[in-house]
Amino acid sequence: MKMPCLGILLLVCLPSIHAADNPATLQKSPALSLFQDQMLSVLPPAPELPKRDFPVSSTSEFVPSKGPWSTTCSEEAVYLRSFQTVDLEGNPIEFRIGKGGHLYSIQSPVGELVPPQWRNANHNLVSPWNDEVWQSVAVTSDPNKVFVHQSGCYVQSGESPFYAPCLAQSWSEEDKSFTMLSWGIVPQTTSTLVSGVLYYTRYRFVAPGVVEVTSGVFDFGKTDYLWLNTPWGGVRQSALGELWIADKSERGTATRLNPLPRFGAAQKGGAIEHAGNTGGWMAFTEESTDPNRYALGLTFGRDDFPTSGINPALLPRDKTLLRFGQAGSKETRNYTVAVVIPRLGVTPGHGVWWRYYMAFGAFESLKKQCPDWADKTSGGEMVIPSGPSETRSLEQCIESGAIPKEAGLASDVNGSTVLDPWPKPGYLPVFAFQLKKDSNWIVTTDAAKYAAQGEKDSKGQELYSVATRFSQIRLLGFTPNPSN
Repeated sequence: MKMPCLGILLLVCLPSIHAADNPATLQKSPALSLFQDQMLSVLPPAPELPKRDFPVSSTSEFVPSKGPWSTTCSEEAVYLRSFQTVDLEGNPIEFRIGKGGHLYSIQSPVGELVPPQWRNANHNLVSPWNDEVWQSVAVTSDPNKVFVHQSGCYVQSGESPFYAPCLAQSWSEEDKSFTMLSWGIVPQTTSTLVSGVLYYTRYRFVAPGVVEVTSGVFDFGKTDYLWLNTPWGGVRQSALGELWIADKSERGTATRLNPLPRFGAAQKGGAIEHAGNTGGWMAFTEESTDPNRYALGLTFGRDDFPTSGINPALLPRDKTLLRFGQAGSKETRNYTVAVVIPRLGVTPGHGVWWRYYMAFGAFESLKKQCPDWADKTSGGEMVIPSGPSETRSLEQCIESGAIPKEAGLASDVNGSTVLDPWPKPGYLPVFAFQLKKDSNWIVTTDAAKYAAQGEKDSKGQELYSVATRFSQIRLLGFTPNPSN
């Protein structure tokens, strides 16, 4: 059956429309800016902090980073935005955000801190700025665990990398904050699961050398994600070769892990810890005896954030867990891993958020500040606004012509379908996909139908591939699930 066609209003980030580049331009387009502002408003308000006068600038214009990187893949493929500011001592530092909202480059006074994206020649798959970055990862509770990256997916050698699509973004120069929304991606190109995870991420520069990260996860699918890595991250051992864990008993002190345990070897090296047994933060430092050696601090709190009122299903464990250790030597992966697994998880129709802090500068300065930032580390259930919102029907969007007029309207939506900016329980996201096979566009709530490979695995389960089926992905809004 031939499907009806229409044009759809563009409500996503594209090179031609950057909410972050020109706020004044957005003010001249109320239909676009109001809907997108509301779309990004599901994260909790940022904590009130003293105003600090320090420089922060941002751009979406791409210039290659200093690196150096081991991968031969193009950095421009991952790049979304960069931020230039200062560390605790006032030295220049640059952060780069990838399309999925992941932090893929930190250029500091001691060089690049993010691992070099190494892959041995024997690896058939490459993972440029996908695994060895700072990101959120949602993990299913299925016995055969499926991971959903905030960053992107693995590709074959020689193939172009595929990153989680940016669906909306906004940069506030006044608040020194960048907020964005992306659709998480299963890292395997072909999988039995199509991700039901939306990542909402806010980076806020709250003091010289201190970045506040608020990470939200909403589950619009049918699968539980009860293990959240928020964040999954790490550093180059060649830059920051020591790992310190804050002491619980004495504020502002930390103990070095020496020797550094192997990552994943908890049964051998004890590379897992409960946040409540620590001072609420860790630090990666240069290998040196200088008390002012360079350091990166990461907070994870002490498990004393309020949990009353949170749906018990969203608290699958009673303690926040830490995993850390060495993944390969300096000569190979050059990677020390740190993973925070909060007590929180998500179930269909619900969302959670987690706020943590990253600090950069001299170790002595960092030790004085990190305890205070650890006190502010917290999490909770995502509260979807209940007040009036900007809504529109697909018919009302036709005039914009932001996607080709010949775009097909799938049977699960119609011209009178009302789009809401918020992922309310019982609602489904309305996506517009450009199909790789014929370059046609389809508007639908059923991503799995169009990501299906038409094949099954050895257990008879359907196989899907977002990376090979879609060339462009846009989120238009949310609509009530017709089956409800």
